[in-house]
Amino acid sequence: MAGIDLFDVDHTITRRSSGSRFISLAIRRGVLPYRLLLVVPWYSLTYKYGLFHLRDYADGFPYLRGIARSTLEEIARESFETRLRQDIYAGAVRLLQDCHAAGREVVLATSSFDIIVRPLAEHLGVDGVLASVLEFEGERCTGRFTGTPMFRGEKRQRVLQFLRERGKDPRDCSFHSDSIYDLPLLEAVGRPVAVNPDYKLRRIARARGWQLMDLD
Repeated sequence: MAGIDLFDVDHTITRRSSGSRFISLAIRRGVLPYRLLLVVPWYSLTYKYGLFHLRDYADGFPYLRGIARSTLEEIARESFETRLRQDIYAGAVRLLQDCHAAGREVVLATSSFDIIVRPLAEHLGVDGVLASVLEFEGERCTGRFTGTPMFRGEKRQRVLQFLRERGKDPRDCSFHSDSIYDLPLLEAVGRPVAVNPDYKLRRIARARGWQLMDLD
């Protein structure tokens, strides 16, 4: 039985963060406050240097509180069409096409919000998306998460549960990621692939003999 090929999104399939693209456009549209421009660089630096912790975001993203689902979906679509679409690595597109040609399912597994990555998933024609989920009451965002964000151990747990529900053996599956944060899931599949990896993941991948890919 064919396995599933899983892919992280930010810096694995796309050059830039899907979340930062979304936030930048939401600020320009007046949906999010300009003071967030001071927060985003700090978030990016803590993530890049391995200092990011979910406990710092235990209350979710209160800046999104009260915003209509339709507004967030519209910004996500525009963000994809005007920015994120151009960020997609051509090599990633070829890789996903090769997976499909081999008769394997392709699923995105990302800590980004589902509402942000949905346009990308539709464009790529993937078979499924596992992502962090924003909470809504009626049609308004609460600013909180539904469940726990797809990050580190939670991503591993969510993916393994998904594979069990599909009757798939993790040993028959691959996971492609750029980030040391995804080490728990990379260790859980039969074929871990370090794609455009950060320096920590590159070092581990080389030491363990994992496949390394640098996409353009």
